Amino acid sequence: MRNKGLSAVLAGAALLAGASGCSRSKDEIVSSRSYKGHESDADILNFVNAYPKAVGTRLDDCKTCHTSFELTKAGKRYTKSVCDYCHLITHPDREDDGSLTAYDQSQPTTIEETLNTYGLAYRAAGSSRQALLDIEGLDSDGDSYTNAAEIEAGRLPGDDKSMPGQQDAPLKVLTVAQVRAMTPVHSEFLLANATKQQYDSFATYDGLKIRDLLAAAGVDPDSTEVSGVTVIAPDGFTKDYQMTYGGSPGKYGVNDPFPAGQYQGGLDTTTLGTACGFVTYPSTVPAARIAGDGVTILDEQWLMLAYGRDGAPLDQAYLDSSTLRLSGEGPLRLVVPQAKPGVPDRGSQYPTSCGDAYEFDSSKDHNAGAMVRGVIAIRINPLPDGLEDFDYRNGGYDYLANGQFIVYGHGISGQ
Repeated sequence: MRNKGLSAVLAGAALLAGASGCSRSKDEIVSSRSYKGHESDADILNFVNAYPKAVGTRLDDCKTCHTSFELTKAGKRYTKSVCDYCHLITHPDREDDGSLTAYDQSQPTTIEETLNTYGLAYRAAGSSRQALLDIEGLDSDGDSYTNAAEIEAGRLPGDDKSMPGQQDAPLKVLTVAQVRAMTPVHSEFLLANATKQQYDSFATYDGLKIRDLLAAAGVDPDSTEVSGVTVIAPDGFTKDYQMTYGGSPGKYGVNDPFPAGQYQGGLDTTTLGTACGFVTYPSTVPAARIAGDGVTILDEQWLMLAYGRDGAPLDQAYLDSSTLRLSGEGPLRLVVPQAKPGVPDRGSQYPTSCGDAYEFDSSKDHNAGAMVRGVIAIRINPLPDGLEDFDYRNGGYDYLANGQFIVYGHGISGQ
């Protein structure tokens, strides 16, 4: 799709192969786009070495073998992306009291439960590079095309809605400048509470509520035909949100205002010292946005697409060639308020002997991890039948570098 982007991908793959601690032959290809933490998994290595042309494309991804899933509870639908559904094995959804969320369907407990039909066929054939070749003649997803034909066409062999010759989903391609010109502008002061990182932060983000972004793109956010959105970063990280969770405890969607945040000052290194300080603050804390220290933040809290932080544009995100991971924050970022407001706590990797109440607490809402950095696309769900999903894997970093942002899916006719 974009040769420049694919060249960067292939160069990144070579860097990863050279940096890997595993012993590999010089001709062995390493995945460059499988989401971070999975680049050296045996299964994705088998796939890209069996099909070298797949490196950097949508097939160089967990969704080639794994499936997304829709859970329901009390008549409400909860869509889980491929990553989110697989991660339920080790991090199942829980209620505020710690009990497992009582969905109508069981949450997965084994890898097999998260595999699509192609992944299951691969598993049954022996989970090897040869296994992939052995199942080429099968039509794993039952759409009348063999696995080999689908892979050659860059389509997903485990998804019966993806097939050769199918029309790609129309895209509405915007520049960051066009996003910045949209109205109404929304600002919110909030806490970004990190799980592992050394510093939490309070900051004011400027941008658009996601619901207002949809309206600006010509899609009615209150339509019952729109189920939610998927926010996409170029490194493969995605986050799914329903339009509303209908008052379900601790769950907030595009049309759900989040609860008021909580402000806590005096936790910076200047006040507590370098050994104990762990929160960064803007140079001037906006007094009009808080009711006081240790109490409520006055700004309305919403899911938003931000382009500014504390009065300045977000720094440009980029692919770090030394780690092959996304670095930086912008120019666009999904900002997610805390669903369970509370005071900050230190990162799990930074315990101290400070003797205070701010050591890591796993029960707190660590919302920073849900804030998607370097957003390049938002899919409005459901994607209409008969359309092929946008291949953000191939050339995604080019969209980021060129300051472009894509909206596609339900209600989008392209441009």
